[in-house]
Amino acid sequence: MENLFEESINKELRSMDQRLYELEEKMNSIDTKLSQVVDAILGNPLTKTGGFINDIDVLENKIEKLEIKMAKQEDFKKKFYWAVGIISFLLLAGQYISSIYSNVKR
Repeated sequence: MENLFEESINKELRSMDQRLYELEEKMNSIDTKLSQVVDAILGNPLTKTGGFINDIDVLENKIEKLEIKMAKQEDFKKKFYWAVGIISFLLLAGQYISSIYSNVKR
């Protein structure tokens, strides 16, 4: 009777040990997958991969540079239009003055 009891306890212990081993394997698998997700999002300093956060920072820097370039281009356009306007005004004023001068000279 005692032998039968010991066998059932040993069997139960082996079963518990097997379940514990399976749980450890599952936890290791989850840990590996979680590490991969974290590396994808934050990057991994050991492998020099940037992750999504680094990609977002790079894109933000590129957007800032593009905004600066667009502002410079808009400023250049304004200066160009002002220069064309002033030159046109000067030419029209010169033509007007020359027509007045030629009328006075007659």
